[in-house]
Amino acid sequence: MATTNYNHLRDESSQYLMRHSKDPINWRPYGPTAIQEAKDKEKPILLSIGYNSCHWCHVMQNDCFTDSKLAELVNENFIAIKVDREELPDIDQYFQLSCQVMNGKGGWPLNAFLTPDMKPYFVGTFFPKVGQEGIPSFEEVITNLSRAFREERDQVEKNADQVIAALKQAPKAEHKVEFEGHYPNAASILNALKQYQDEDNGGYGSEPKFPHFSFLEWAIEHMLEGMVPREYGDHIVKTIEQIAFGTLYDQARGGVHRYCSSKDWSLPHFEKMLYDQAGFLRLFSKASLIYPSPAVFDALINTLDYLKREMLADDGYFFSGQDSQSEGEEGLYFGFTRDEFIDALVDFDETLTEQTEKFENWFHITEKGNFRSGMNIPRLNIDKREEIYSPEGWTEVRKIRQALNIARKMRIPPATDRKGVASWNFQLGSALMDVIQFSKIEAIQNSANEILSVCLKGIHETFLSKDEEGRTRIKTSTTRAGHVPLFEDYVFFAEFEMRLYELTAQKNFYENGISTIEFIAKEFFDGSSFFTRALSHSDTELYENIHTPIFDHAHRAGLSVYIGLLRKWVVVHSELSEILGKMEASMEALTHLSLQNPLAFGETLRSLVYPNEAYRKIEIPKKWLENKSITPFLPNFSTRFALNYHDRDEVSWQICTRKECELKGSSFEEFKTVFAPPADKK
Repeated sequence: MATTNYNHLRDESSQYLMRHSKDPINWRPYGPTAIQEAKDKEKPILLSIGYNSCHWCHVMQNDCFTDSKLAELVNENFIAIKVDREELPDIDQYFQLSCQVMNGKGGWPLNAFLTPDMKPYFVGTFFPKVGQEGIPSFEEVITNLSRAFREERDQVEKNADQVIAALKQAPKAEHKVEFEGHYPNAASILNALKQYQDEDNGGYGSEPKFPHFSFLEWAIEHMLEGMVPREYGDHIVKTIEQIAFGTLYDQARGGVHRYCSSKDWSLPHFEKMLYDQAGFLRLFSKASLIYPSPAVFDALINTLDYLKREMLADDGYFFSGQDSQSEGEEGLYFGFTRDEFIDALVDFDETLTEQTEKFENWFHITEKGNFRSGMNIPRLNIDKREEIYSPEGWTEVRKIRQALNIARKMRIPPATDRKGVASWNFQLGSALMDVIQFSKIEAIQNSANEILSVCLKGIHETFLSKDEEGRTRIKTSTTRAGHVPLFEDYVFFAEFEMRLYELTAQKNFYENGISTIEFIAKEFFDGSSFFTRALSHSDTELYENIHTPIFDHAHRAGLSVYIGLLRKWVVVHSELSEILGKMEASMEALTHLSLQNPLAFGETLRSLVYPNEAYRKIEIPKKWLENKSITPFLPNFSTRFALNYHDRDEVSWQICTRKECELKGSSFEEFKTVFAPPADKK
C-alpha cells in the first residue's frame, strides 16, 4: 500500500505544485537533492511538467496521479519530480524539445522519463488511465519504461544519448527555399498558404484552430503598408472578424482563450493565459486600423477591462493565467443552457425577452446546445452581421453581454494562478503600448494608459533587482527565487524598455533597453547561436544548456524578437551592427525555416522580412511628445520605424537610414506634410 507520509511539495509556493501536494505519488520539487537521490538509488526519474491553468494536467492528476495503485508503481520504480513550467521555463523548453525530437510534437502535461543523470530516454504528454485511440495507459507506460531501464539499460542509455545529440544541434533548414531579393514578398508567402486557408471560417487549417497571433500581426502590418493584395487581405480580415465573433474571444467578459477545439471557432479550450492576452492586444490594436468595427473596438476595451478586473495584482504585476475548470468541470463557468440564457436576459432587462428568438439566433443559443449537457458557449452569428452592426443592434449586443456577465458572477469562477511570470508581464506591457500607439479610440487608449500607469512600477519592482556590480537581474517568477538568467526574460524586458522609451521619451528606458540588448549578446551568444540559459551558468544546472527555441510555440519566439530589436534599433545605436554581423548565418537559417512553415514563424517574418534599407530612425523633439502634437501621427508609424527623441530645440526633425539622413526639417508643419494622411495634408 502507498504510505501517507509521501509528499515533498508541501512547502512550495507554486499553486500548481501545492495542488499536487496531497497526491499519493512521492513528488519532489526539482533540484539537486532529488537528482542525487536518483543517483544514489540508481533509479530512473519521472519528471512531470505542467501548470495550474492546464486542463489536461488536471485530468491526468485526477485520473492517474491520485490513484493509489499507480502511485505505488511510480514510487517503487522512479524518483518522481514535479515542475511548474511557469517557474522553470528553461526546463520546460528543454524537455518540450526532447519530446518534439522523439514524437514530432509536445504539449502539457509533459512527462519525461530520465536516467539518473537527467538524460531523457522517453518523453510524452498526456497518458490516460485506460489506453485509448493508440495512446497507451499510464500504467503501461510506467511499467514498460521501468522494465526497460532495468533490463535494457544499454539501449536506454544509447537512446538518451541520441536525443541529447539532437538537442545540441543548432537549428538548420533541411533545404533552402529559392527566392529573389532579400526575402519573398508578403503576397508570395500568403499565396503559398492559400491551400491551408479555411475559406468558410477564416484562419488556417482545421481543428484545433489556433489564432497564430504573430503571423496575423505580420500580415496586418503589411496590409497597412499596402503590400498585401486584396484577395489575401480579405481572408486576414475575415479571420479577425471570426475571432471577434467566435468563442476564442470571451463574449461575456473579455479576454481570449488559448485556442478553439472546433474549426468554426465555436468551442474554445477554456484556459486563459497572460501571453495570449498580449498577442491578442497587439494584433487587434493594429487590426483596428484595417477593420475599424465595433466588434474589434469592444474586444479591445473589454479585454483591457478583464485584465484590470481579474488579472492585475495589488502589487501591480499580472497573474499568469486562469483555469479552464470550475467546480471540477471544464467550461462550466462559460456555458449557458437556453433557459439560463433567457433567465439572464430577464434578470438584466425584461424588455430584452420581447426579442428572445432574435437574440438566440444572434448568439447561437439552442435547446440542444453546442457543449455538454445542453450548454451553449455564446458567440455572435456572423451571418447576421448587418443586423448586429446596426447602431441599435450593437447596443443590444452590449446589453446581452452585460446580462451574461452578471449571470456569471453568481457562479464559482475558474481559479486564477496568482503567480507573476516575468517574460509574460513584459510582453503584456509592450502590448499595452501597442494599444496606446495604434488604437485611435480615446477610451481604449485611456484604458491602456490607466493599466500601464499601475503596472509600470509594479512590473519593475516585482521582477527586477541589481546585483553587486549594479547590473539588472530578472526574477523569472514571483514564486521561485534564485534561478539562473534566462534568454527570454531579458529579450522581452529589452523590448518592454524600448517600447517605453518610444512612448515616453524617458532616456533611462532607452539606456536600460540598449544595455540589455548588449548584455544578451554577451551572456547568451557563443558566437554562432543563442542559448536558453546564460553561458556562464551552463555547468551549474542539472541538464544541458540548449539553443533557444526558434519558432512561435505558446507565444512569440524570443530569438526572433531579439533579431527584430537589433535590426530596428541599430539605426539609432550603430554599435549594435557588430552583433548583427555575427548573426548572419543564424538569420539565413531562420529565413529558410520560416518559409517552410510561415504560420509557426510569424515573429520571424516580422523580424526578417524587411531589408536593412527599409528601417528608419525618426528623430523628433521631445517636446512634441510632451505636448501631444505627435500623438495623432503615432498610428502611421510602421514598426520598422525607431522613434528617437532630442532636446536640442523644439522644431528640428530628421528621418534617417543606417547610412544617411534623407529628410530633415525645422518645423512641425514640415513634418506633418510627410506623415499626415493625404486628406489631412494642407
